[in-house]
Amino acid sequence: MSAVNCSVCGKPADNVVSAVGGRNVYACGGCGVFFLSPQLSGEELTAMYQESYYRSWGLSGERENEAVRRMKTATFGLRLDLIGAYKKSGTILDVGCATGFFLEKAKERGFRPYGVELSPYSCAIARKKLGEERVHLGTLETAPFGEKYFDVINMSDLLEHVRSPRETLRAARRLLKDDGVLVIMTPDTDSLTRRLMGPGWTHYKEEHFFYFNRRSLAYLAAGSGFEAVHFEPAKKFMNLAYLRLQFQVYPHRFLSPLSAFLFGLLPGPLRSGNFRLTMGEMVAVLKPSVKAGEAGPEPSI
Repeated sequence: MSAVNCSVCGKPADNVVSAVGGRNVYACGGCGVFFLSPQLSGEELTAMYQESYYRSWGLSGERENEAVRRMKTATFGLRLDLIGAYKKSGTILDVGCATGFFLEKAKERGFRPYGVELSPYSCAIARKKLGEERVHLGTLETAPFGEKYFDVINMSDLLEHVRSPRETLRAARRLLKDDGVLVIMTPDTDSLTRRLMGPGWTHYKEEHFFYFNRRSLAYLAAGSGFEAVHFEPAKKFMNLAYLRLQFQVYPHRFLSPLSAFLFGLLPGPLRSGNFRLTMGEMVAVLKPSVKAGEAGPEPSI
């Protein structure tokens, strides 16, 4: 099998760790990033990020599932608690804001919310909540916001979806104030779930182009104008009804029947009750590197 060059560090990778939809997931022996090759085309992504993509959230039209809302906003409350250790107020940008749950919660905490969303469907819902001018339809690289405008930039479940993580972080650096913070939540290839589940890890999906651990994300940050100042496992709130939907949309050999069995076994209130757990993801806090606005030196690998 021929090697594929890693777009993060440029080194060839030929170690295949999984396969998704006829595409391989490679592990780079240089920087440690995992990546999908080839990536989905623009047409395939456009077709994917329609209303049907949000079926796993229990969304239908503009009607939101209240149990999912409670669950998502509880999780985003945890992210905002972490952000609060660095910034208490100011302008905040959520990249990949979906229908705006995080931004609604940030607004409650006193931030001025803005969003970027690729899906026309979810962007339209977020705009109705926050205002047409507050949510950009497209990518961070094409967003019209001013340089060094934001105090906080948040990327929850976003970095694994982008075509070029380095270009996305460099775009974030242009938009972030020199004393701002960037918070990233993304799957962690060093997590226990990835090690236990191997090629069947539930985070391996066609729309997930990149996978990081602390080392590879710190490497990416250093080459994009940031330094990583904090890592922790990503705690999230879940409920059984949501997990059942997820495993209906993304079937898993063991977890799909298990979630369906538990859903049928438990009474209604327990199906929608939130519980906290970690699911193989990490949270990273990045700050602009010492030379404001410039990419810092890349660490040796």
